[in-house]
Amino acid sequence: MTPAHRTILDRMRSSADVVRRTVKAAPPGRFTRPPREGEWSALETLTHLRDVVVHVYGLRIRRLLYEEAPLLADFDEEGYRRASLARGETTGDLLDTIVAEHEQLVRLLQTLPDAEWSRQGRHPSLGVMSIEFLARRVGEHAEEHAAQIAAAVHASPV
Repeated sequence: MTPAHRTILDRMRSSADVVRRTVKAAPPGRFTRPPREGEWSALETLTHLRDVVVHVYGLRIRRLLYEEAPLLADFDEEGYRRASLARGETTGDLLDTIVAEHEQLVRLLQTLPDAEWSRQGRHPSLGVMSIEFLARRVGEHAEEHAAQIAAAVHASPV
């Protein structure tokens, strides 16, 4: 495995830990309140993070592992988030799924031959995406939203 691929997998693992620590450190009762009018609450952000890692990055990576040049479907972020929030999932369940998906993706990719990381599919509006690009985004996306969650739970009440 190349050092670059090892770094991507390490970031996947560490970003899941960052999300876990951020959620565990949140003050009680702050998860459902938006930091400011019109902004996502920490719960909305966590729900989005879970939906994207499972239904976007995870699904696309799995398809690229087994299909030749698949057409990658668009993702209705707002629709998924609304439906997830309506089900009333707990922060603990959302967090467990995020961490488990990161771990599963690491397991799937840690034995992938280096040449296979360049396998590609095409998204109708975003263009060509490779396993390497999507795997890198898993860690980046989790870190971005962990910071957003931390900011939301520590903001002054609306």
